[in-house]
Amino acid sequence: MPERHPLRSIVSALIPQRARRRIRHFRLRRVFSGDYGTWAAARAASRGYDDQAVLQKVVAATREVAAGRALWERDGVAFQNPGFNEPLLAALKEIAVSAGDRLDVVDFGGALGSTWWQHRPALRGISPLRWRVVEQPHFVQAGAEFADGVISFHATLREAAASEPRTAVLFSGVLQYLEDPAALLEEAMGLGFHHLLVDRTSFAPDGTERIVVQQPPAPLGGAYPCRLFDRERWLALLAPRYAVRAEWVALDDYPGVDFRGFHLTRKS
Repeated sequence: MPERHPLRSIVSALIPQRARRRIRHFRLRRVFSGDYGTWAAARAASRGYDDQAVLQKVVAATREVAAGRALWERDGVAFQNPGFNEPLLAALKEIAVSAGDRLDVVDFGGALGSTWWQHRPALRGISPLRWRVVEQPHFVQAGAEFADGVISFHATLREAAASEPRTAVLFSGVLQYLEDPAALLEEAMGLGFHHLLVDRTSFAPDGTERIVVQQPPAPLGGAYPCRLFDRERWLALLAPRYAVRAEWVALDDYPGVDFRGFHLTRKS
């Protein structure tokens, strides 16, 4: 889970639980707002963000990690302490064992390898290991600085999946920000990945899918459209070809939004 600052824990302990709930709900209203009929309407209500400014922050933080001055980064913030996502890590290790102690992951929307750097210390014993990131062109270009025998960067899912084996595809914190996530999932399923890993994905607790505008973490700035999925409808899209092997709570900081993670395996 993401690193929790010690001062934040102390302050939380001093604030009554009812007051903490009110603070969280106020924070939620600031993070997610609106209920838009179309993606275009939500996009029109968004402020956008500076792509180059975001990239520069992510590059700077990733350089800290690559140089050994930080352990991992997320959203342009470098962390000094381990922050393993235990359910996702367990799924990755299980996949490696099932594939004969090898791991091949296509990470769609993986920035400059945030999830790879985050879990690299725990995956070092696995060999061979490949981590192929699919990103926007400016991230792919910047990623050349960090590419090595393990991590590589690609412009499309099909390009990243061009070489076998197509073991696992990871969608971490990305599907809800796409205008047509169903089309991407159809493409991934059509490519025949054995495992689908979905993490940090937002669902509506009441089952009513809706489009909102999200205020992102402070380092990124701006605001952009976001979906709160209908969990049952979402799983029904995958059910003909994939079965749920594991499900977990991915984030718990946002009351009123259910962030989930899934490990799905291809049906024979």
